[in-house]
Amino acid sequence: MNSRHITRRRALQTIAASAFASGFDPLAAATPKPTLHSYPNYGWLRGFSIIPSWAARIEDAWWFYDGARMREEVALAKLVNANCIRLWIEFTAWIRDPEKVTANFMDAVAAIAENGMKVMPCLFNRWHDSKFDYGGTYVENLKPGWNQPLEYVKALVTPLAKDDRILIWDLCNEPQAHDLNSDANKREFAWLSDVAATVRACGVQQPITIGTMNGGNIDTFAPLMDVLCGHPYDRERKALEAKIASYKAIQQRHGKPMLVNETIPGCLDDATRADVAKYYTTLLSEAGFGWMGWALREGIAISTRRDRYDGNGINGQGFHPYFTKEGRLRGGLGFLTEKPKLRAPWDKN
Repeated sequence: MNSRHITRRRALQTIAASAFASGFDPLAAATPKPTLHSYPNYGWLRGFSIIPSWAARIEDAWWFYDGARMREEVALAKLVNANCIRLWIEFTAWIRDPEKVTANFMDAVAAIAENGMKVMPCLFNRWHDSKFDYGGTYVENLKPGWNQPLEYVKALVTPLAKDDRILIWDLCNEPQAHDLNSDANKREFAWLSDVAATVRACGVQQPITIGTMNGGNIDTFAPLMDVLCGHPYDRERKALEAKIASYKAIQQRHGKPMLVNETIPGCLDDATRADVAKYYTTLLSEAGFGWMGWALREGIAISTRRDRYDGNGINGQGFHPYFTKEGRLRGGLGFLTEKPKLRAPWDKN
């Protein structure tokens, strides 16, 4: 990227920092519109974020990648009519062996497509746990001039920039800034601005999103997104209904489509989790946001094993998988095997 483009982008970032609250989106106005998988409504979206069952951390997923096991795991999602898999990867995994990890990533994309689903790559992770962390990028990494991750972005994005198998590019899972009122938040926004600019410079035809959560967190990063995103984990139906209303207000404010690519609180009790999953999937689909559950299969990472659940669940029991380690659907989730009313645009069956 030449100095002229850098200066222009930084000027737009400054405008965005002062204008996002009003709904004005200068970055979106200045960038090409996506032409592949760009939809006004994503109510049909139905899928899962995948943490491979062999991975305790995000690096494990790619350092110990197994193509046959990946195909076995993503095939489970088809049993419940999924049409998309959110595929997490990270710069910290890639730097160990860029050529091999890139090849592993491309094979995972192929594995998902072979099972009739689209792929939503998630390029960075900013969510962390204080006890059993899953890894990723940390606030200490976000310093001016940190350009090495941009080479990683180019290596993964460029070969897939016009690939129909890619539904959307998710730049980052849960960046933490809810405003731009601190140095750390400004650095995070500047970093993701660089990532977004790099992805677009690769010539992507698919939309860009960011795995933001709620409220100001979505508003802050909205200028960088083609499609807005939310991560609702409310514990009661009325709270979810209120959250959906808040998402619709955000969507109207920014004038962009919106989806939900991580959601549904976990629970150690299968029946309780199933009841929650039923009203979540119904309400989010009806709202036009669709849903992607967290996570697909029981494994060894935090929130995918019963003895290392996180606090993001019913009664603080964030045990999230839909399938057991043996590959069986957890009790009460049989309704997911029924054919959905809403079908993906490419689904002609």
